[in-house]
Amino acid sequence: MGWYADDAVETGMLVPEHPDMATSEHPTAIPDDSFNAHLGDDLEYTAEEGAEGGSEWDGTVLSTAFMKKEPRKSYRLVNEITGQNILVDMGVLMGRKPSQDIPQGAKSVRLVDPTRTVSRNHAAISFDQDGSVWIEDYGSLNGTYVIGDDGERQVVKGTPTVLTAPCKVRIGDQIFDFEATEA
Repeated sequence: MGWYADDAVETGMLVPEHPDMATSEHPTAIPDDSFNAHLGDDLEYTAEEGAEGGSEWDGTVLSTAFMKKEPRKSYRLVNEITGQNILVDMGVLMGRKPSQDIPQGAKSVRLVDPTRTVSRNHAAISFDQDGSVWIEDYGSLNGTYVIGDDGERQVVKGTPTVLTAPCKVRIGDQIFDFEATEA
């Protein structure tokens, strides 16, 4: 079993607590998301054409009624600690093990989470019909926050918040720089 009850642990994911303490006969079962992050394994999934997604997205920033089909701009979320770099060029569902039952025009991205503070379906960023960028928390345990010049504001479940670049976004304990990309 992994960090969470629904996480499977594979032999390739086992890393020692300390390099001098583990042996090949007795590896310590600690799944570390950062271990395979450089490989890009299962970090991103884009919804197939025609995908409608589950009803859980109705009324959220991932609903097909909310999302703009082709955003005018694109952005990046960059975590300097984990090295994760996420292109936000469509609706993005983020979490430790996000759903793949998402609507067309969205993608799910698994966040590298060595601190184990990210929920399964933690938060989403999406573009509305006018091209504005919004972030929404999906009832995460450790919260979603936008950090700007005016301080840190919590994104409350069910209340999408406009996201203006540049700023920082805290998802659990993971801090990302949110910035516009060059065209």
